[in-house]
Amino acid sequence: MTRKKKSRKVGGTGVPRLSKEKLQALRAEREQRVKKSKGLKAGSRNSQEAKKPLEKANGGKNQDARVGSKKPVALVPQQVAQVDGQEVQFNRSAMPQVTLRKVAPPSLTPEQELAQLENDERLMALIDKHERGELLTGKDAKYFNKSIARHQELCEILGIDDEMEEDELLEDDPLAQFMSDDLAREWLDDEDD
Repeated sequence: MTRKKKSRKVGGTGVPRLSKEKLQALRAEREQRVKKSKGLKAGSRNSQEAKKPLEKANGGKNQDARVGSKKPVALVPQQVAQVDGQEVQFNRSAMPQVTLRKVAPPSLTPEQELAQLENDERLMALIDKHERGELLTGKDAKYFNKSIARHQELCEILGIDDEMEEDELLEDDPLAQFMSDDLAREWLDDEDD
């Protein structure tokens, strides 16, 4: 883009001069146009125009909206209160009508309780620690002992014998039929000779 030098000559780029009549006509048009206002006028809260409708709405009284209720408030509590024209008396020596009791945990059947004990993650972790030979202390030891005792009680109630189940598992072992003590004795005897 080329640069134009500024010139002091009034030419095609300058503002045309208008006659006085045309200037007056333009000013009159501007004054006749009314701008649309975008909101309330500045300072309208304290203006006299805003206070006039309040006076008419309140029956001619000039009330300020910031002033609260004029209703008297008793500073000393009264013994008798009135509600809807009836007297209400407070009896402070009355005993409560409801007694408070602890809510008992929902009772589970022995089968459900046993299943819950066997699926307890904390107990399983403690059993693993115990089997590894680690010493359980504090709350862990109490929880472990209590849970194991309850598990044994439930097994007795339901007639389940843990030792029998382990023996049955060994008997059902498919590799057990291939293992014999005779073969082991033969090998050991051959080495001794």
